[in-house]
Amino acid sequence: MQRFTSIPLLRTLACAVLLALAGAAVHAAELGDVAVRSFIGQPLAADIELVALAPDELNALQVKLAQADVFRGANITMNPALSSVRMAVVKRDQKQFLHVTTTRPITAEYVHLYLELSAAGRHDVRLATVWLQADPNPPQP
Repeated sequence: MQRFTSIPLLRTLACAVLLALAGAAVHAAELGDVAVRSFIGQPLAADIELVALAPDELNALQVKLAQADVFRGANITMNPALSSVRMAVVKRDQKQFLHVTTTRPITAEYVHLYLELSAAGRHDVRLATVWLQADPNPPQP
């Protein structure tokens, strides 16, 4: 006769539910679509949508470039233009964006941004990769 063991199954389901609830409790802002407004060889200008913001994060969110050791830990060389990066959280069309600019030009096709998001006592690091294209109308020499 076969025994149906429902207790281990119930324990597994209960653990899965608890993990899902715990994950939701520590949910933090996420990065959405990236709108690039500059080209290769120009200072960076991009907007990164901030999604999944909790109500307590809306006004308290602070964003800064992660420390250099985060880039090293990911085995990624920090683009030198990021030494001049400026960031501001802006609201437009009922959405929150991170407006990112540099004063130095980006000479690569892409740049990795490790960003530290802080709000409501939480600190998270997120990666955004900004892809740039060649200027379709380059200035005449």
